[in-house]
Amino acid sequence: MNELFKDLTWYKRIAVLRAIKGWTQTEAAEKCFVNQKAFWSWESGNVYPQKNSRRAIAKAFGVSEKEIFNQ
Repeated sequence: MNELFKDLTWYKRIAVLRAIKGWTQTEAAEKCFVNQKAFWSWESGNVYPQKNSRRAIAKAFGVSEKEIFNQ
């Protein structure tokens, strides 16, 4: 997965992971415990998720925070 992600921004990584899972933004949002608008804000890069949200995103997609957010 790292090779695929290395040149992508964190928000593009979220979009790719969502596409791989075949989830809509609404489905991904539910799995991250937010509404669709919040998820869209992340995926578009308009808002950087807070720590708890970064954990929820990583858990929902089954990857580490570092793989998505380089942290």
